[in-house]
Amino acid sequence: MPENTDAQPKLGYKAYLWNFDAPVIGTVLLDGVAGFGLGDGSIGLRDLSAPDQPQTERRRPHAAGLLSFAAAPDDRGFISGGDDGKLVYTPLDGEARILAERPRKWIEQIAVAAEGGLIAFGAGKEAGLVDLRGKINASITDHPSTVAGLAFNPKGKRLAVAHYNGVTLWWAKAGAQTPKRLEWRGSHVALSWSLNGRFIITATQENELHGWRTEDFADMRMSGYPAKPRSLSWSADGKWLASSGAEAVICWHCGGKGPMGSTPLEMNQGLLVTAVAFHPKLNILASGDAEGGLTLGRISDERSIPLEKLGPAPIACMSWSRDGRWLAIGCEDGAAALIDFES
Repeated sequence: MPENTDAQPKLGYKAYLWNFDAPVIGTVLLDGVAGFGLGDGSIGLRDLSAPDQPQTERRRPHAAGLLSFAAAPDDRGFISGGDDGKLVYTPLDGEARILAERPRKWIEQIAVAAEGGLIAFGAGKEAGLVDLRGKINASITDHPSTVAGLAFNPKGKRLAVAHYNGVTLWWAKAGAQTPKRLEWRGSHVALSWSLNGRFIITATQENELHGWRTEDFADMRMSGYPAKPRSLSWSADGKWLASSGAEAVICWHCGGKGPMGSTPLEMNQGLLVTAVAFHPKLNILASGDAEGGLTLGRISDERSIPLEKLGPAPIACMSWSRDGRWLAIGCEDGAAALIDFES
């Protein structure tokens, strides 16, 4: 069915707003195409050469709910996990195909290694590794609880798995191996590995961040959040970590020995921040809040400007195109947007 589209020219950018009939779970920008993973099991596609068109192409890789969404390692399609227990590759120019299937399990966690071409998925206590052909590279089940987060290191050779009471590190290969355990008591609900490989950071159920420095595995605690900081994003230079969970984007400086003991920078202040995304080339930060507002901030002078209000529901996800021209945003109620920064 057609979505409502409203193209509004603005100083320095142009916004295209519309509504899906399902919650937006994730956003991905490929070459010329924006993909929106939707809670009804479908993917909405928007052609960037004609973003003002009133119709959006829909693909349906899952019969029921889509729970996780990412770009495929070849950048020619999408990887998604669902409550049907299927991990699916949906190419732009072909039919969707199942890469792995775990009946009666939910695939809520996925991670993609562009270098190396592997895809990690969580199904219960299992962390599975497959390639785009569906070849199983490894199936790792030695975890104390359900997999709550997955992240590859920058070279795609090591996999971090978040679970209750910490993180386990594995080499991304088949065969027996002894894992590295990073222990911290509590429930870890999100996971990120820094772009320079120096830090592994988790968000916890206790409204704080916890991290480990990979050169010596010294750990660090970053507390004081009023809500769970579920969204994490690294600046292009690797020096800043942005996080949601407060009425500002909390940005930790990760140069030198790391953020422990430092005072964070507070950007894009206002309502409770629910999603964050650093620009892929510049130290510019986009954030979304609990009432559908979108804000853009600049680290260098700590200035922020409001961009758009998508609607009343929280912004759930956002992502930049690789060249930094486009920003895709999705909300919990199905509101969506594309922002074009060409000018």
